[in-house]
Amino acid sequence: MSFEDRIDRFCAGHPEAPRDLILASRLLMRTARLLRSHIDRALAPFELDLQQYLAISLLATDDNQPSLPSELGITLDATRTQMTRLMDGLEARGLVRRHASAQDRRSTELVLTAAGHRMLERAAPAVHAAYAEAWGPVGESGLAAATRALNRMHQNLLTLEP
Repeated sequence: MSFEDRIDRFCAGHPEAPRDLILASRLLMRTARLLRSHIDRALAPFELDLQQYLAISLLATDDNQPSLPSELGITLDATRTQMTRLMDGLEARGLVRRHASAQDRRSTELVLTAAGHRMLERAAPAVHAAYAEAWGPVGESGLAAATRALNRMHQNLLTLEP
């Protein structure tokens, strides 16, 4: 039975349930999971996953200026523990370097290494191709409309955060 059939069954038993909102929400969550998996497969030859790729790509935009793990974690929607594990793995591979902050010795700063820059140069085309492959069926106008709709939804959900 398809997930849409299951939603229809649920809604038949709960006439007050907003079927279209439930369906759209489930499609969004399932699509996000499939997109992440698609990009992870594209990154597999580089022994990276999407979270690692995003971390090195964001650090690359810092123009060799150190970043704080907490700032990067906010951008990546990652907890402190997740950031520690992420940076441990990237540092062990020589892609990221951590050092004590010159302004606050209690803080750690992150810098992308030369090896990290080279990895990003190799992996980025595969990720860009994966994005294009995933979004291709939507078309340019559909992509623009989806981006606007997702941005409005995102902004609304931010206002609902406690």
